[in-house]
Amino acid sequence: MTENTERKSLLMYAMEGGVWLGLYLVARFVCGVAGLYSPVLNTVAMLLFVGTPVMLYWVMMRFHKQSGYMWGFAMLWMMGIMLFFFASLISCVPEYIFYQYIDPDYIATAASQSIKLIEEMGVMQDAASLEEIRKMLSTDAVPTPFQMVMSTMWANIFFGSLLSIVVAPFVLRKKNKNEIKS
Repeated sequence: MTENTERKSLLMYAMEGGVWLGLYLVARFVCGVAGLYSPVLNTVAMLLFVGTPVMLYWVMMRFHKQSGYMWGFAMLWMMGIMLFFFASLISCVPEYIFYQYIDPDYIATAASQSIKLIEEMGVMQDAASLEEIRKMLSTDAVPTPFQMVMSTMWANIFFGSLLSIVVAPFVLRKKNKNEIKS
């Protein structure tokens, strides 16, 4: 008697991989925020930021090997988009908690520090966007924690989509090399 095991769908693989990528994004956020007070954690945050393509490659490769499907470029790209979507759902929870409850003034402080840095550097003094940031701070029209979380989520998905376009061919290439050797 043969036993049929159902294969997981692309969505299931993306959800499982999204957990790993989400935890990675949480660690990156925590190190980034704590990096304001510690140079070591700032360096770790930068390394985690630069290591995001490696983490994406690892997650995509892991599930590409497990699936047994012959996935093409479009399927891997779609998986990458879904990975970043599910990872963003996980990583946005601690971000919201931080913005709302731990440091409610973080957003306004970051914007004022950005203006101060731009003024010290002497660049973009006449830029319209700099004037808009000044107006925003003077009228207390800073983004709410929910707006920040949603913009982070959409940015993660958009840049994750672009990153998936770059990483997917490397996953396919590695998989094809392994199949040729066997």
